[in-house]
Amino acid sequence: MTWIESRIADLNALQERNAVIRQHAVLIYDTLWAAVMEHIEEAKKRDFALSTNGALQKRIVKLAKQNLSGDHFEFELALVDSKTRIRAQGDRVNFMLDLDVCQDGVVCLKVDREPISVEQAATRILDPFLFPQLQNR
Repeated sequence: MTWIESRIADLNALQERNAVIRQHAVLIYDTLWAAVMEHIEEAKKRDFALSTNGALQKRIVKLAKQNLSGDHFEFELALVDSKTRIRAQGDRVNFMLDLDVCQDGVVCLKVDREPISVEQAATRILDPFLFPQLQNR
């Protein structure tokens, strides 16, 4: 096989991998959003003034500031980069999750090339948002 044929094969494999990832991206995003919502519902029961809105793959989480101005902190959880990444970005949050095909052939979440569970991802997104004073400890 020539190097050109080899690179064409590599490109075809990459395109197939990305197609598999995009095929499962919405399901993984929705599963992550459900985990985030479970934590939000628990936090609401503990008097966190949280609300959510947004579109299907671009959700917004808001936390009211503890003043009477109506101000709030917020972040967006979005499926980005042609459905190959999930980004949590906004006030107190800047977190990127990669979607990848893991060793077992299943599409999974990764951070810094290491697999991460949906529950771990939800916690890592919400922790700096809800508990900024506990970061760097």
